[in-house]
Amino acid sequence: MVDCPPVNVIAVIGDVTNSRGIARREAFQRKLATSLQTASTAAGSALASPYTITLGDEFQAVYRRPETLWAELIEVLAEIHPVQARFAIGVGELTTRINPEQALGMDGPAFHRARDGIERLKEQGGTFMIVGDDPAEWALANHALALWSHSLQKWSRNRLQILAGLLRDRPVRELETELSISRVAVYKNIHAAALDDVIGICHELSRALDRTRKDA
Repeated sequence: MVDCPPVNVIAVIGDVTNSRGIARREAFQRKLATSLQTASTAAGSALASPYTITLGDEFQAVYRRPETLWAELIEVLAEIHPVQARFAIGVGELTTRINPEQALGMDGPAFHRARDGIERLKEQGGTFMIVGDDPAEWALANHALALWSHSLQKWSRNRLQILAGLLRDRPVRELETELSISRVAVYKNIHAAALDDVIGICHELSRALDRTRKDA
């Protein structure tokens, strides 16, 4: 890609965990590709470059704005469940042109920070990490994300789908019908996993990401 004036973005790098142990890898790869295509469609104009599988079971995307980011990440986790993945979110400049067709051929601090986050997640464990110019700025957020990861990695697919639906402001009656579970079961998941608080955290992180993107 040709160099261009820097633009501030949010780069996401995802990585499937323990991918070598996945049975029927070809079928899983198709499922992953479908889930990423669905996530790209759902993100709409917030996404600058769509979710793209790069090497093996790694994938990446570039966001203009983070308003739907957490819903997409949770939806991907739900679709590939019980297989798990980790996600690093890098905030900063993109020093090459945005590729609107696929998330390839781009570079800049946003991607460098996301790459650093993925490597740290591989070493430390966890599901999410945010990396910006100032590590201290995201220290509290990353501690909260690490704490959430301890329970998130044990969640059922239904719980992930409920959270994703709530992040998209879908009513409980729609979720119970779609998941073929009772309304009581939906509320039990909401209360047992403190999903209202999780949603609050996701919204606050989205606002913080947007502020940092604008100030980067």
